[in-house]
Amino acid sequence: MDLRKMVALWIVLGTLLVGCGRQAPTQTHPVLPPVEATPTRTHPTLSDAEVATLQSLEQVHDYPLYRMVYEGDFPPVSQVPFSPQAIWASTGNPWACSLFAALADPESRVYGRNFDWEFSPALVLFSQPQGRYASVAMVDIAYLGFAGEKAQNLTDLPLEDLQPLLYAPWLPFDGMNEMGLVVGMAAVPAGGMRPDPQKPTIGSLAVMREILDRAANVGQALDLLGSYNLDFEGGPPLHYLLADRYGQAALVEFYQGDMHVIPNQQPWHLATNFLVSSVDNTTGVCARYDAIQLILAEGNGTMELSGAIGILEQVSQGNTQWSVTYHLDRGDFWVAMGRDYEGNQIYRDMLLVDPNGTLAPLNTDVPYAP
Repeated sequence: MDLRKMVALWIVLGTLLVGCGRQAPTQTHPVLPPVEATPTRTHPTLSDAEVATLQSLEQVHDYPLYRMVYEGDFPPVSQVPFSPQAIWASTGNPWACSLFAALADPESRVYGRNFDWEFSPALVLFSQPQGRYASVAMVDIAYLGFAGEKAQNLTDLPLEDLQPLLYAPWLPFDGMNEMGLVVGMAAVPAGGMRPDPQKPTIGSLAVMREILDRAANVGQALDLLGSYNLDFEGGPPLHYLLADRYGQAALVEFYQGDMHVIPNQQPWHLATNFLVSSVDNTTGVCARYDAIQLILAEGNGTMELSGAIGILEQVSQGNTQWSVTYHLDRGDFWVAMGRDYEGNQIYRDMLLVDPNGTLAPLNTDVPYAP
């Protein structure tokens, strides 16, 4: 079964979380004054919020890369209607990703991630479900049926044809929430996971949505991951790299039937596509891992977004679909699509929340400094 079929199956198998339990620290990201909502038209089958969501779609890069602001709550994962057999045929392309966090500078903690796969038109998705944290996430919309030529000129389509995008929240491949917590994943060899009959089961991508919605720091994210059985059936096993704006990071893996948490021992952390838990020495296992480790060590975990983009360019591969860097302290992020690292081609945006706690994303003109 190919990867995109696998992802669709994960979505269907996912379940919802009922809270994390810890008190969240006070949110201190930059804020904007309240903004007026864009008027929306009515639709016979879509709610006003769904219409507003789909009308917010805009194309921000010709790869293509789109941007959408999700209004209100999204449908439960159990209602996702897609058949895994109807989406993708096997391509045989390798899955390989690179992730790292540079956390030494309290004013410039950054997280970088390459997503390496087949052609992947993407969506920058902003969301804020009621009573949960605002977040931004990268979504591969080919899994929603917008692949190849179908991914072009989506803003010209009628709302009816865009309805699959309403399920995009359940497809986060990486993302950051308003508390400065980032999560990303990478495929790894099977490590086994012994299900606990006392715990509910959640899909391996759906759990990332719950982390973004409900966890304010790495500790809460670990509590959340530990409260579930993760369902990797029908999809590749994953490990998760977490980092927060308090300088904490952890790599979460499943090896020999157990969940292993590997916290950062230095002011940085990283992951590629092997189980760190399975080796005595990481040196020489993966060339991308070694290259990132060397750069992080030389800078002692100090970095800006431009430097993070530089690392991602260095370890990119022929099938790198996007490179994204998140600034955990400020809430801004940069996206390079299809290995196009020219400064004027990098998409920049920011996750902001207004004084009333309402999501207010702002497209920013952050100067590029290579």
